[in-house]
Amino acid sequence: MPAAGGALAAARQPAIWNRPLLEPRILRLHAENAAFLADRIAMARDGPNERALDLFDLEARLGAHLAALRRAGAAGLEAALMALDAEPGPGEILVAATLSLGHRPEDDLCVHLPGRLLVPAAAPAIGAALALLDPPRIGPRLRAWLDGDDPLSVLAALEACSRLRADPGPRLAALLRHGAAPVAAQAVRLAGELGRADLGAPILDRLGSCAEAPRAAVLLGERHHAPSLLLPQDPGARPKRWREAAELLPLAVPPAAAKVEIARLLGHPATRRWAVVAAGALGLPETLDWLIAQMEDPLLARSAGLAFGQITGARLGPDNLERATFPEDPEDPVADACRLERSIESHAYWPDPEKCGAWLAKRRPGLAAGERHLLGVAAWTHAAPPEPGHRTQLQLRALSLEIACRTPSAPLPDWRAPVRLGPDGFGRG
Repeated sequence: MPAAGGALAAARQPAIWNRPLLEPRILRLHAENAAFLADRIAMARDGPNERALDLFDLEARLGAHLAALRRAGAAGLEAALMALDAEPGPGEILVAATLSLGHRPEDDLCVHLPGRLLVPAAAPAIGAALALLDPPRIGPRLRAWLDGDDPLSVLAALEACSRLRADPGPRLAALLRHGAAPVAAQAVRLAGELGRADLGAPILDRLGSCAEAPRAAVLLGERHHAPSLLLPQDPGARPKRWREAAELLPLAVPPAAAKVEIARLLGHPATRRWAVVAAGALGLPETLDWLIAQMEDPLLARSAGLAFGQITGARLGPDNLERATFPEDPEDPVADACRLERSIESHAYWPDPEKCGAWLAKRRPGLAAGERHLLGVAAWTHAAPPEPGHRTQLQLRALSLEIACRTPSAPLPDWRAPVRLGPDGFGRG
């Protein structure tokens, strides 16, 4: 029988079964899986088929991996940094930055990430990491970065504000004039997203010098000068800018003017994709037969199917409007130049022109000629905020732009916000 003192000493020993088991290989798997999911979520938030349920599942899985890495403390951070060193992609940056910002109190980004990654292209991932912090940690860090001298920190803080729809207040006016062009452009973009109508005049002054100014001005209600500058002059401009312009222009100009711009876009091989996107945003039933014809072109077929569904509300998969056999993916330099466009193409349905034509023939009488339609009904009838439950992310994107153009002094609804499950179903924010 052990002595009483020995038993007491044993009782005072920490219970080893309550300690986390820090197996480096398992932590590395957590880090790699978290990075993969972060990348997948970034694409799914603008996906053609993903819905709130899909995002909820992906975000919950990412949260579980991050929780495991946080639980491991310094060892979890080390695993994330090792994964980042092996594959320095946006997902890996987000995971490493999330853990480091939560683990270390310093504000200097050099403490959190390797110097070779501290470039403007990393700002979205760093901003996303900042937005994932616990609320008590976000505010002080945001203020420190917005007021700091490091352009990348300011850029990342503005990205976090965009993701959180957090208004920097008086700071934003000063940042419109920031000496670093990427920072000033991001500040202009944020002002448009937040509905900061008080900043309309300085944004108008930037129309000719800042690529983000036309979009921000249109979101703030300007309809005289900004719409004509929305579409890039360069056919080879970034696909992100082209898509945003093609989605927004038809909401900001009369239908006749939008048709002229769509016809112009059709005249260049590099912009035909954006003509189809713009036709979907325009929403006129008169364009539906033309969209069905574009479904014969492998380069435009899936974009045309998405536009057809955006106007009519047709669900190509559930309504059995998909081809029985799919063509080979064509070489598409426009889509191949952008991760998001590749993702949209790879997840969109291949529409069957004959099936879509037959489907439309039964429903055409319910579509009023000359009336802009969105998801099968007059565009102006959609309520705000957009209901997330059964809509795809790309549909929520279209609904958000529609609502923002009606209420320019209100923030752009955030279809990319994290999904929450409440008593009434899925919601955002």
